[in-house]
Amino acid sequence: MHSGCDEPLKDKTKKLCEDGLSLYQHAVITGSVPADDAPKCLWRLGLLEESPSDPHKLVPVAVDLAFAQLARPLEEAIAKNRSMVNWLAKIFDPVQAAYTEAKRAQQIWVTELSGQSLIRSALEHAVSSCTQELITVQPGGGRDPELLRDALRRDLAMLRRGVQQRTLYQHSARFHAPTRSYVEEIIKANGQVRTLDEISERMIICDREVAFIPGTEDRATSALEIRHPAIVDFLLKSFERAWEQAAPVNAKDNMKDQRIVDETQQAILRLLVAGHTDETIARRLGKSRRSVAGYISKISAELGSHSRAQLGYFIATSGLLGADRT
Repeated sequence: MHSGCDEPLKDKTKKLCEDGLSLYQHAVITGSVPADDAPKCLWRLGLLEESPSDPHKLVPVAVDLAFAQLARPLEEAIAKNRSMVNWLAKIFDPVQAAYTEAKRAQQIWVTELSGQSLIRSALEHAVSSCTQELITVQPGGGRDPELLRDALRRDLAMLRRGVQQRTLYQHSARFHAPTRSYVEEIIKANGQVRTLDEISERMIICDREVAFIPGTEDRATSALEIRHPAIVDFLLKSFERAWEQAAPVNAKDNMKDQRIVDETQQAILRLLVAGHTDETIARRLGKSRRSVAGYISKISAELGSHSRAQLGYFIATSGLLGADRT
């Protein structure tokens, strides 16, 4: 249809410019022209028609009317084709939905990472790719000094790029000199650090798009890289709740404030009453078993307890635990 209509129209327009334009102008001025003088292009373009009073004369047709009559079949064809396109679109709607769902199913939302080298490489790549925010949760008290040196170099470079950083430690990290030094440098670079007595597993979230958590095997050699939006959002909400309850670290002189000591001691007592061993309490609070056992021994002596069960009862009824936390 395109070549069958457009080419003749182009030819007619050319002839009109050469032969018919002056004649058409004359017809508009005088009201008519002899039929024998009119070129075919004026007929084909609908710019002239027979005079109702004299078949030997032609009268001019208004340009907009001639154009509308010639364009109408094309516009009707366009409207028909547009209707066909809309019809096809409705047919393809469920197909598109099925295709999108299939592609989503192909997306690898969770990737298991095995081996320290692979985990380290994946974390380095994710952190170096962060453009807006890095969130980390670091349980277990103080961190290895060598790891802290590598982390400090990486994190300071990231903060200089304008990436926001929020890190959640356990209270026990405040009493670990290498970790304190790392935290002080991060705070100077506008990073944010808070601490809680007890926190969840280690977690890293980059730009609210990808999260890393420990795997099900050996935690040192197994991790999961998570990209599913719903799972990442769930982890973010868990972090935000813990962040709201945590104590901010603002300066070097408040790393060991009394509130932190009190909260840690309360956590030890609470876990003891719940029946946990010294080793479990130490692991959950990121402290050494020796420090936990020392504090429990001190409380036992103060309360005059002669057994673990008796000590738990004395603590629960002495008011040492204070109000239950919500």
